[in-house]
Amino acid sequence: MTHILDELDLGPTFLQHEWRITIQCPTAGIEVLTKALGRDLPLQQGAYDNCLYVRNNGYQQFRALEGSHAGDEGTIQTTESSEIIFTITADPEILKLAFDVIFTYGVQEEPTVSVEEVWGSHSKYLDDKDNPNRYWNRPDADEIHGSSS
Repeated sequence: MTHILDELDLGPTFLQHEWRITIQCPTAGIEVLTKALGRDLPLQQGAYDNCLYVRNNGYQQFRALEGSHAGDEGTIQTTESSEIIFTITADPEILKLAFDVIFTYGVQEEPTVSVEEVWGSHSKYLDDKDNPNRYWNRPDADEIHGSSS
């Protein structure tokens, strides 16, 4: 089944069918999980890989019930939380691998994971190396492009 957005040509970019994965994770567990995701999954956007986004400054709320590792605690807990967001090719095998990584390296017994069908844009890498708006042509290139970690 095809969709009108599949491979839609938008000039400098085209759209590709993907699945967006959003993981809510206690902030203290973000670093280990993001490293594993980047290492074990093809998180590629054009000529870049290890591509994901972390949204900070949230919190999770939950009450452990009987059957959980913590048992029936009887109180509502909160913890600082962040979201990890990335896209993968719409491929069931890659999705299975993503869940394997999340359940292996995530800190939660019952991780909150959402999968959405999306169409992501992918650059055609036009010959615009002289474009003054590209980060490499700007005096604030280091601030915009970031640093290695």
